[in-house]
Amino acid sequence: MNDYRLKKFQGSFYLTGFMGAGKSAIGSRLAKNLELPFHDLDKYLVKKEGKTIPEIFKEHGEEYFREKEWEYLLELTKAFKGVVALGGGALQNQRIVDHLKLHGLIVFLDTPMDVILDRVLRNPKRPIVRNSDGEIKSRETLKNELETLYSNRIEFYNQAQVKLTTTGKDDKSLVVDRLIEKIKQHV
Repeated sequence: MNDYRLKKFQGSFYLTGFMGAGKSAIGSRLAKNLELPFHDLDKYLVKKEGKTIPEIFKEHGEEYFREKEWEYLLELTKAFKGVVALGGGALQNQRIVDHLKLHGLIVFLDTPMDVILDRVLRNPKRPIVRNSDGEIKSRETLKNELETLYSNRIEFYNQAQVKLTTTGKDDKSLVVDRLIEKIKQHV
């Protein structure tokens, strides 16, 4: 990290965006380029809970998952400086957005829905992929559900100080380079 503005920045970088947008992949590369530590909030939550996300959803439901997600996000904002990849639904309300803005910079990775749909379908362990009988949903059903979820979350994503639109097929190194240039404009 040879840029003075980035070295001087005291907060963390919080990558947000819809599920499958590439937050973890881009976040880990961003952290490496900035010589900062990296946390994936979903992996942090899984480690703390000792259960996979599908297990948590099945045993306790989404409300419990969201409460734990918020609890562990608070832990990270208090004790960690670096890059954090948030879960796609972590920005559930204005309080969370405002809290993160106090502790760093929110970065929105905006990826096309068709790319997200393909990525989500490749991971049948995601809770949203299966119906109540445990069967994989049709592409059309899943696409409709994803579009509804996205429309409910976009107001929070759009409050990010930095927005980077990707094709979802770009070379990750080039995406990170573009992202760093955008971040420099805000620190």
